[in-house]
Amino acid sequence: MHKIAWLLFLVCGIIYLAASVRDRDFLMAAGSACFVVAVILFLLPDSGNS
Repeated sequence: MHKIAWLLFLVCGIIYLAASVRDRDFLMAAGSACFVVAVILFLLPDSGNS
């Protein structure tokens, strides 16, 4: 269930990123890109627990 929620956050971030690029809003695009990267990092498996 948590993975589905993170995937929805990722989709949301991509939509915001696309809208900000379309509107040529650099600040919103930068914030959206940071959000998308952060969500991707949360989705990556934690290799430190092996």
